[in-house]
Amino acid sequence: MPHPILNEDWSEYDNRKIRDKRDARFVSCEEPWEIEYLVTKIGKHKPKKTDAEIKTAIKQCCQTVPGNKPRPEFMECVMAKL
Repeated sequence: MPHPILNEDWSEYDNRKIRDKRDARFVSCEEPWEIEYLVTKIGKHKPKKTDAEIKTAIKQCCQTVPGNKPRPEFMECVMAKL
């Protein structure tokens, strides 16, 4: 069963990815705005985690999820590390 964070509204993220002509189904570890978006969204689910802890989990998943990072798989990885 997917993590509840995946059932939230991702329209702001999706719309920016589409404006940039990129596939919104995938996470890019090279885009600073995406990392910041994820830190904010994850922080709402994990309020006791610091931004640094969340960024560390994101960085680890950027290294372990190969190639294009499908959002569900990537978010499951990050949430499991937190």
